[in-house]
Amino acid sequence: MVSLKGVAKQACELLDKLGFTRYCVSLKDSNPATVIELNRQFVLERPDVPLHLGVTEAGMPPEGIVKTRIALEELLRRGIGDTIRVSLTVPAARKHEEIESGRQILADVAAGVFHGTEDSASRGLNIISCPGCSRVENDAFIELARQVREATRYAAEEPITIAVMGCRVNGPGETDDADLGLWCGPNFVNLKRGSTPLGAFSYEEIIPRLKEELDALIAARRARTV
Repeated sequence: MVSLKGVAKQACELLDKLGFTRYCVSLKDSNPATVIELNRQFVLERPDVPLHLGVTEAGMPPEGIVKTRIALEELLRRGIGDTIRVSLTVPAARKHEEIESGRQILADVAAGVFHGTEDSASRGLNIISCPGCSRVENDAFIELARQVREATRYAAEEPITIAVMGCRVNGPGETDDADLGLWCGPNFVNLKRGSTPLGAFSYEEIIPRLKEELDALIAARRARTV
């Protein structure tokens, strides 16, 4: 299986052959540790290629900011990275928070102040969600992400990943690595457990249905450890 870093390296080699001299590479993941490792490896092999840093599907603040800090602070303090992006699941009217968070991270790094460590990220329940884009058919997924966070707080210590994606284009693939995945249409939400589709549910039905699956998943894992 070709790694993301390997694909990026091959793409750069192709661009070089085609005569391109001005391009950058972005190696993103929803896991800060993966972002750090991918970019550290890539810069060793292609230090000439500018890197755009970010944590994709970081989720809602403050958790999304913490995840982004973990990756960006570690890379920037090592001199890795040329541009950055903070991706948060917030309404359009609050998108300025992404820029403000990015500027604060840069200011803190410049001042030698570091807040984001791996210990500051949750070791238990991990909710990832996209920042939204032109493919999203309505903004209901933002409220849905908030509802998912509130409805699943009782499982905060469980090492489970729930993904909430805003569209039907990227959503099916972007939830593949999650234990439970949701992706949204204009009037319904698709749900799957791992790679198994469970059906489409209305926005009113999805939270109770998600909790059923979460409870079943927790029970199954606990049963295996007995």
